[in-house]
Amino acid sequence: MARRFGIYVHFPYCAHHCPYCDFAVSTERPPEGRRYLAALTAELLLRAPALDGLAAVSVYLGGGTPSLWEPDEVAALLAALRERFALPAPAEVTIEANPESTDRAKLRAWRAAGVNRVSVGAQSFDAGVLAKLGRRHGPDAAERAIRAAAEELGNVSVDLIYGARRSSVETARRDAARAVEAGATHVSAYALTLDPEIMAEEVPLARLRREGRLPLPSDEDAAAQSAAIRAELRRAGLRRYEVSNYARPGRESLHNRLYWSAESYLGLGAGAYGCVRGEGGSYRYGNLRDAGAYLDAALSGRAPTAEEDRIGPVAERNERLMLGLRTREGVPLASLSPSQAREAEGLVAHRLAVRRAGALVLTSRGLDLHTSIAERLLE
Repeated sequence: MARRFGIYVHFPYCAHHCPYCDFAVSTERPPEGRRYLAALTAELLLRAPALDGLAAVSVYLGGGTPSLWEPDEVAALLAALRERFALPAPAEVTIEANPESTDRAKLRAWRAAGVNRVSVGAQSFDAGVLAKLGRRHGPDAAERAIRAAAEELGNVSVDLIYGARRSSVETARRDAARAVEAGATHVSAYALTLDPEIMAEEVPLARLRREGRLPLPSDEDAAAQSAAIRAELRRAGLRRYEVSNYARPGRESLHNRLYWSAESYLGLGAGAYGCVRGEGGSYRYGNLRDAGAYLDAALSGRAPTAEEDRIGPVAERNERLMLGLRTREGVPLASLSPSQAREAEGLVAHRLAVRRAGALVLTSRGLDLHTSIAERLLE
């Protein structure tokens, strides 16, 4: 059976740049006509041969704000991907959507084009938290978008952010409850991360944090918010299957699981990343982040590559370890070196991990400490 891979397509255009966002986005108007679609198609021709022999099983349209994309262009892109990769009918096809740019007509057009999963960027249902995050929608608009997506497509993921200004344990709990009540079958809950060492200078909230002018909940409070979300989702029947992700049984994200399983993925669009894994080594690339520069390169027939990296055997093993430990499947015990196995014994003794079905699996407490645990195990 052929190895699987996923396809990630980045739509960089946004009506508004959220002050915590460090993604490759542009608040310029999307290019006239089908120029961005043409650029993606041109890049597809360049990148696709590297994935020949692998089986495409998912498409993820991210951003940016893909819900600003013209539905007929979404349909044309998906048709091109199906034609090139013989994408099977049951493939998972996800589109990210902001509440203020999602309506019934778009949902029906996406469904007709083959989209079968929507990820709604609610972030919170608390008006004060939304204001501090610079979001343009209110709590009711987020709920309406989720309900509409649930009714039209049935498979809806909701993004939540905790640990933000004005967030509390109670707002976090209510956010989780309201997401499920509105129809979410999957929830991704992320702590607000504003690392001034790695985020760009132009990210407003990161700059305020760097200058000491943005008070946020303590690490202990943020952890308590995460625990409140986890407990609320567990009561609602959504189980934690990855550090930050929860789903009803059968509604886990297939596309994201490809990342965590260290499978290959094709990245298309401004700022997209791709990775081709093989027996002879792995190769990762990142595209030009500037949308204009990306268009110029792709439409002229040049690969819009901004960075690339050959992944050596040790780095590959470390990646598989870090990624696998994020999930409830864990990592095979047989893949651990003697020194890693000894470290694993300590994790089990301290109830940070368990041995299950021949794998080392982090407990709930261990998942909360994933980064520090993984670093201890790296070669």
